[in-house]
Amino acid sequence: MTGHEGHPPVEDLPALEGDGLVPLAETRLVRPATAPPPRRIPSLYADPASWAVLAAVDDLWARCPEAAQAPETTAMVLVSTHGTADTMAGIARAAPGGRLSPMRFAGASAGGPISLVCMVHGLRGPTLVITTDPADGLPAARTMARHWLRTGAASHVVIAAHTHDPPRGHEVRCVVAGPAPDLRPPGTPW
Repeated sequence: MTGHEGHPPVEDLPALEGDGLVPLAETRLVRPATAPPPRRIPSLYADPASWAVLAAVDDLWARCPEAAQAPETTAMVLVSTHGTADTMAGIARAAPGGRLSPMRFAGASAGGPISLVCMVHGLRGPTLVITTDPADGLPAARTMARHWLRTGAASHVVIAAHTHDPPRGHEVRCVVAGPAPDLRPPGTPW
């Protein structure tokens, strides 16, 4: 696969086995940049990247074993170079006209994609957005996931990598992982 503005395709998300993480479900989604946003949440503006990440996590959650679905203790890490750049560019284009909706500013937040996922799926664990190329940021994402699982801060972690290619759109690959037995902290209820 090419055309990712020098970024490796998301499908190269490294395997988690051997890192103390046990993958429970994974998915890959490509959402055209021109796809209309779903209207699941009335009066909410979200960046196209946010809707793509949400759609990927929707599919991931549907693939996840029911026993592993514990939103109140699930954390999430997102690695993305592009992030909410579409909304930021839209704000910059509209600023000279002087009429901007405050909702657009909320949608431009780098944490917007994770915030939308947490609102919809009720995730209550720690979150982190790493704004770099997935190839560079995924090692840090795995380290953070291991830390949260080892310390009992989370029972599971969703790790997502997002890239954007204008002709193809937004591509998201994500995995939900739990701790390997030797990583699980003693005394945690999960």
